[in-house]
Amino acid sequence: MNSVFLIGTRRIPVIVLLFIALFSCKNGDDTIATPKTITDRIVEDDQFSLLRAAMIYAEVGDALKGSNLTLFAPNDAAFQASGLATPGAITAYSKEQMRAILLYHVLGGPVSASTIPSGQNPVATVGKSITFLNKTSDGKIFINNAQVIQADIAVANGYMHSVDRVLIPSSGNLLTTIQNNPNLTFLSAAIQRVGTSNPTLMTTLNNESTSNIVTVFAPNDAAFKSAGYKDLAAVSSANVQTLTNMLLYHVVSGALFANQLQTGNLTTLLNGNRLAVTATANQLTIKGNKNSTAATIKQGDQPTTNGVIHVIDQVLLP
Repeated sequence: MNSVFLIGTRRIPVIVLLFIALFSCKNGDDTIATPKTITDRIVEDDQFSLLRAAMIYAEVGDALKGSNLTLFAPNDAAFQASGLATPGAITAYSKEQMRAILLYHVLGGPVSASTIPSGQNPVATVGKSITFLNKTSDGKIFINNAQVIQADIAVANGYMHSVDRVLIPSSGNLLTTIQNNPNLTFLSAAIQRVGTSNPTLMTTLNNESTSNIVTVFAPNDAAFKSAGYKDLAAVSSANVQTLTNMLLYHVVSGALFANQLQTGNLTTLLNGNRLAVTATANQLTIKGNKNSTAATIKQGDQPTTNGVIHVIDQVLLP
């Protein structure tokens, strides 16, 4: 006689129960085993609600389902810290701008935290720009000025790493970025003035490769005026060697974002002359040898394809 179970007043054969159980388990396993892409994780994870809004608005969901990707994913706090606290702030950008911003966070390969080499590493994004990955000696990971706060989030098509800032794409190399900044017209004129006498500096700033990365502390127009250059004509007629020395004193090797600047000295391209850096919890200042007061960074962490720009409010004097 077949065994039966009594449920309520009905008798159900064991074989039927087994069939139901197997069918249910199979369906449940299918649900559990469905691979979660980067897009799926963003949709389902509440810490990425603003990233989700940006992804939908910029229509990059399909792109983030592609194979072999790594996304440095700004969480909601990162969007808020970057002035993008609401969906309305996100849609204030055009779709093309937001798409460029999001794709600047994506690498075209699976990169786990353990495979990132120590030190600074320029890497190309799927948006065809350059970011700077930096793993410190104590194992912390930064991309440009953003820190990885949750690494190796498992997804089916690569990796996600949660970061604490929204990255802003570079718009060109150092020279192009300086020339396009309306607050750096005096600096641009000074660079053009010394270009023929010091082609090495011009080549460094106009370099399209990542073989010669530098950081520029860029005095804004007000800084030049305070230093005695009353107009662009004064810059264009200034002593070439004086301008050359001044510009070289504002450039240091490597891509140094604010999170890498610590109290101490930086060696410049001007014959090893140094700048003094003071870093506090609230402010970074840079002081030249002959400056009576330190310059403050007015607009920092501007990435370019061949380095970083920090706009400062004084001309630094060697």
